[in-house]
Amino acid sequence: MSSAIVLPTLTNWAKNHITAIFTATNATDFNSAMDAFLSDKAVITVNGVQTSRADFISQTQGEKFDEIGATVNFAGAVEVPTDPNQPINAGSVGLFFNVVITEGILVLGAPISHQQTVSLNIVVAEDPDVPSPPPSPIRRPFDGRRVMVLNQVTASGPAPAETAA
Repeated sequence: MSSAIVLPTLTNWAKNHITAIFTATNATDFNSAMDAFLSDKAVITVNGVQTSRADFISQTQGEKFDEIGATVNFAGAVEVPTDPNQPINAGSVGLFFNVVITEGILVLGAPISHQQTVSLNIVVAEDPDVPSPPPSPIRRPFDGRRVMVLNQVTASGPAPAETAA
């Protein structure tokens, strides 16, 4: 049995973090998911406009107002590692996905749902500002990878009737 810790591929890493962000139903989980995904120094562009990390987080959290649940469906992904000999350490990832967010607000007895369609291109690298945890007798995987550059094109609207909860 190997004791080596295997980190997920860049694409799986990105999908896991995006899913955690959109399915978080409280502020603590949302903030933890966002901090584990996005570097404090990330360069962020949304729909062609450069934005701060704080504004991006606020905008993303605002789209999840009174959320009771979300479904993330990935339609496509492409990954290009920075170093083909170490493909999980750093690289670029492009993802296309839809998120259907169900709110706790009821209209005529049914919850309101809306959809976000997102094309996301990110550059993932080891973030030197993320401290390694202190040595421990219990081996836990440490993943210092964070999104350093994010370029997102997104459109929001009502969820199609067949996907609304």
